[in-house]
Amino acid sequence: MEFDIFLGVAALVIAAVLTWCILRFFFAPRRRGARATLHDGVQQATITVRGGYSPDIVTMQAGIPITLRFDRKETGECTSHVVFPDLGTDTMLPGNETTEMSLPPLPAGDYPFACGMNMVHGLLRVEGETDSATKPDDGTASTGTAIPAGTPRMSAADALLAERQEAEERRQEIRHTGMLVAIGTVLTLPVFVPMMLMLVSHSLVPSWLMNPWLQAILITPVMFYCGAPIHRVGWPALWHRSPDMNSLVALGTTAAYLYSIALCFVSELMPEGSREPYFESVGVVITLVLVGRLLEAKAREGTGKAVQSLIKLRPRVAHILDVGTPLAKDLAAGKASGDGWLDPAQSQDIDIDRVKTGDLLVIRAGERIPLDGVVLAGEASVDESMITGESVLARRGVGEPLTGATIMQQGNVVMKVTRTGEDTVLSQIIALVARAQATKAPVQRLADRIARVFVPAVIIAALWTGAIWITFGPQPKLAHALVTAVSVLIIACPCALGLATPLSVTAATGLGATNGVLVTSARALEQARDIRTVVFDKTGTITVGAIDDDADYAKPSYTKDSVKPGSKEAIAALRAAGIRTVMLSGDKAEVAERVAAEVGIDTVIAQVRPDGKAYWIRQLQISRDAAAAQSSVAPAIADVPNGLVAMVGDGINDAPALAQADVGIAIGTGTDIAMQSADVTLMSGDLRGVVKTLNLSQATMRNIRENLAWAFGYNIIGIPIAAGVLYPFTGWLLSPMIAGLAMALSSVCLVLNANRMRRVTLSPDTVSFTAAGGRDADRKAPDQHGARNIILDTGDRPRADGHHTDEGHHHQPNKEQPMHMNHMHSADMNDATQTATDPVCGMTVAVNNDAITREHDGTTYYFCGEHCANNFMKAPQLFLEN
Repeated sequence: MEFDIFLGVAALVIAAVLTWCILRFFFAPRRRGARATLHDGVQQATITVRGGYSPDIVTMQAGIPITLRFDRKETGECTSHVVFPDLGTDTMLPGNETTEMSLPPLPAGDYPFACGMNMVHGLLRVEGETDSATKPDDGTASTGTAIPAGTPRMSAADALLAERQEAEERRQEIRHTGMLVAIGTVLTLPVFVPMMLMLVSHSLVPSWLMNPWLQAILITPVMFYCGAPIHRVGWPALWHRSPDMNSLVALGTTAAYLYSIALCFVSELMPEGSREPYFESVGVVITLVLVGRLLEAKAREGTGKAVQSLIKLRPRVAHILDVGTPLAKDLAAGKASGDGWLDPAQSQDIDIDRVKTGDLLVIRAGERIPLDGVVLAGEASVDESMITGESVLARRGVGEPLTGATIMQQGNVVMKVTRTGEDTVLSQIIALVARAQATKAPVQRLADRIARVFVPAVIIAALWTGAIWITFGPQPKLAHALVTAVSVLIIACPCALGLATPLSVTAATGLGATNGVLVTSARALEQARDIRTVVFDKTGTITVGAIDDDADYAKPSYTKDSVKPGSKEAIAALRAAGIRTVMLSGDKAEVAERVAAEVGIDTVIAQVRPDGKAYWIRQLQISRDAAAAQSSVAPAIADVPNGLVAMVGDGINDAPALAQADVGIAIGTGTDIAMQSADVTLMSGDLRGVVKTLNLSQATMRNIRENLAWAFGYNIIGIPIAAGVLYPFTGWLLSPMIAGLAMALSSVCLVLNANRMRRVTLSPDTVSFTAAGGRDADRKAPDQHGARNIILDTGDRPRADGHHTDEGHHHQPNKEQPMHMNHMHSADMNDATQTATDPVCGMTVAVNNDAITREHDGTTYYFCGEHCANNFMKAPQLFLEN
């Protein structure tokens, strides 16, 4: 008994000391980091990738271009990518090669980077004097909110090359892992099967098969050859203080292997009952981990297939007409007649990369359109579903645009190429989706914080599990302690925490792309389901945008503009879900009211000047915040639900409003500048794409919640069972082999669940959820002749100090209209203080020491609040131009 007490106290003391050492090793303050070297005006640093990043902290200076060289000395899925969420970049790192990554001058701040599986982490630290406003705080940058200008975008060619390299590396990994599984199985079965038969009857197994030296000879190759991919990553990751699943498996199998080897030499020194080797556990665990890695590699092929399919849409050959021939000259001048251009002898096939802007291409029925262009001759029906998500064929005639990668189902045409290379719609889609997949959803932050401490916590848990079994457990104490400690190490799956969100985001952005919904960041993907107010631009968004035939060119009129197909259905679906709808229009009140009545919108802000849309978005946000805070101040717009405000627009004058909104949604048929300011781009002009966006967000977050529930639930339940909490009640201990099987399958389950996103159908007609806190009035469409809330924009902009400025004429309402009219009235302006105009929302703000300011190109700009200031820094040129 005294010996047991001494052993127990010794075990607890040793566990306490080792715990302190582990905490000190993993959580001691990090060193300053390696400094970059300066060559020809560019900062350079080399980072070795092997089980981690070395150095894992690189220090740069602000304002100087950066080149990072990633020298990857391993293969496998984990470190095959390096992701900078703040910069929206995801760079492929081929195995055993050096990859260069060029970055623009960055503002001061910390820019974390991680492997594609979000388990290996590093930090790019930029020091120096810079405007802190250029990099958002509180982690918003990691969600893709603000990306420094000049950050390289992934081109279609780069994406295609990366996809091919990744596919080839994955194929090699599958082949190599399959070979290791086969070798591990062949060598492990002669050890594993006799051990299982021994549980039935000792007479079934010849004694020589139970010889520990034979088992050691068979399992040693499994440990060091088959397990080499695990040990090569796991041990360096421990050394770099970025331990992962490989580290835990390496620790567990090494402990069991060394214990078993020790029994071969000095078994008589071990306590009675603790003299059985665990070679079979070592072999089975390593083999099962490799099986899990093999299954995961095969399953992961599906998560990004939607984006890969977009890349592969790009045809390789084009039929080009010789521009020097009379036929080509007549076509270019619009004088050609007949269909002589259909003669194959008139054209020749060339590689698509050799096609230039202005070239004339022939596209025949059934062919895929090579590049973006405009029809010069012929007519065709085009399937644009792979770009817009719309299944209805689009008719294209002379003068009408064609989009590359779409399919010409019927007809033949000659087209003039207007965009090539990275300027094409397909290339922009690929770049947008690739960048979105490199960003990080806010919901991932909790999992990231837990994942960073998870492995050290598991190591400490395994250590104390062994100590408690030695102190308080029944005989054989040492055997029980070893089994439970090894099981705790092996069953834990930190990769599940890291993979839970990125897998779903990758699958969801691909799903959105194939449905004509391009999401620019994981943050927008998460937030869209929290939209409670949708503001629509009228002309070109709700309506077709057709100018009246008798309108003056200098003063276009849209009084006869017709409503787009799908607009009424989209707004009805939003209202049915409890989401408030508002329309912004520069037209007169009666014109705006007519369109609102036709589509079912009950709140209209009419006569809005081009620079006033961002102001009204801001007013909606202020009213929402005031209502949430139960403020007594009367808002400019009443009854704004407590939720996010989205703006849907298509024009240049919509860009500031899209940036000001919590979620900006651009119509892809609109201008490029509007798309650049938006969080979501709808490739079709159909507003039912807004409904698809909400449904995509809801489906994604449901999938993420399922993944996180599995990741947390698996570890919360599995680790205590492995530690032996059921033993007092059942007398049952979890075998390390079962723990290895469970761990191997845990990540596979996450991948398979994320792949379910590929089968999701995004309904364009019904929102898949009901908005919490939505008003009954928002769910019921107004009668076509019923009263509507009409607000006239008089150009009056309230200042931040509560006064107003009169910047426009006061328009009087038409008293005969059956509608409620509200005006923004002017008040006496206090000129006692110097003022400036907020370039985002147009409000007049006081210039003083307390003012919120930002610097851009040497000029100081003043803002009404941080929201406008941060939106300005996203795209200053957009607001300054307007």
